Amino acid sequence: MKRYFVLPMILMAALSGCAKKADVEAERAALRQADADWAKTVAEKNAGAFTGYFTADGVVMPPNLPAVNGTDAIRTWVSTNMSLPGFAVTLEATSAEVAASGDIGYTLGNFTYQMSMPDGSQLTDRGKYATIWKKQADATWKVAVDIFNSEIPMTIPPSDTTAVQGQ
Repeated sequence: MKRYFVLPMILMAALSGCAKKADVEAERAALRQADADWAKTVAEKNAGAFTGYFTADGVVMPPNLPAVNGTDAIRTWVSTNMSLPGFAVTLEATSAEVAASGDIGYTLGNFTYQMSMPDGSQLTDRGKYATIWKKQADATWKVAVDIFNSEIPMTIPPSDTTAVQGQ
């Protein structure tokens, strides 16, 4: 009777040894590179390439605006922004983390956004971003969620201050 248990145990041991573990350091480096390459598409004002980094159901969550869902909406949103006079954005990742499975990760970083105002003055905004990335079947990293916040204080009409104070 013992011999019936030996073969399944050997097979289980062999299969568990075959389970592929991610090289987290290599994936972290690949994710940092993907983030840097994605940042170049913004600097180059290439809306198509920028959008190409998103999953089909990707989401952008800009500050003080509704979420932008799906690549068609993201392409429209980013094209509109990139066409603004004086538009320029720089992104710089400060960290990247990858799950032990190697199939999901995130980058954190800082951004600087610039555009020309109608009066000719320059608007400069700085802030932070968090981007969730998913590893694709072709081994590339794509953005599932991009969220960023502004360091410019949000202007609240005087009648709305109680909502912010929690009263």
